Amino acid sequence: MKTITMTEFNQRVSAVAREAIEQGEVVRITNRGRVVLRLVPEPDSADSPIEALFAAGLAAPPRREHPRIEHRAPVSVSRSVDELIEETNSDAGL
Repeated sequence: MKTITMTEFNQRVSAVAREAIEQGEVVRITNRGRVVLRLVPEPDSADSPIEALFAAGLAAPPRREHPRIEHRAPVSVSRSVDELIEETNSDAGL
């Protein structure tokens, strides 16, 4: 990730934008030592949005594979949702 000052960015805006596009690199722009802008090139339409986030350093791939959640049987309830809401409202004084 390249970092430049606001003054340099103002003087070379076209060149900086062209470099960011061609190299696909994020450019951070600072003002008085503090990052105030980030110039991020638009990803190619062929890239997936997730891969673009990885490339820009805005996301990281998972460290391990997550286990799949198996289909679970539905839970049966003794009363309807309307009855439960009615009971909750009466307990709250509504």
